[in-house]
Amino acid sequence: MAQKDVKFVKKCLFVVASGIFDGYDTPHQPSNISARSQKLFCFLMVVDEISLEFIKKNVTVREDNDGGEWVGIWRLILLKHPPYDEPRRNGKVPKILTHRLFPQAQYSIWIDGKMELIVDPLLLLER
Repeated sequence: MAQKDVKFVKKCLFVVASGIFDGYDTPHQPSNISARSQKLFCFLMVVDEISLEFIKKNVTVREDNDGGEWVGIWRLILLKHPPYDEPRRNGKVPKILTHRLFPQAQYSIWIDGKMELIVDPLLLLER
């Protein structure tokens, strides 16, 4: 991860993570998210370089003051050196190693890249 992303992730105690690899899709915006969840949770989308290019061509990506890239509520996190040549295998890395990518997070929720979160993440943790 880039240093700007590492710095941002260190502040995340609650994470909703997802991933898109090989330019498969664009981020789906979650719905029914409370204002409290928007403040508490970091919504992190792990992408490879091919997906980042695809997303930039197809959706509006905004940049914040720290150089972070955002698509709606999702902060894009570039995985620079994926360990495998196959995108399906690379997609498993952030899913299985979420605790290593986001070590400060007390709780993390993984949402598959082709899915849309339609329930407030606080409700998921509460259950």
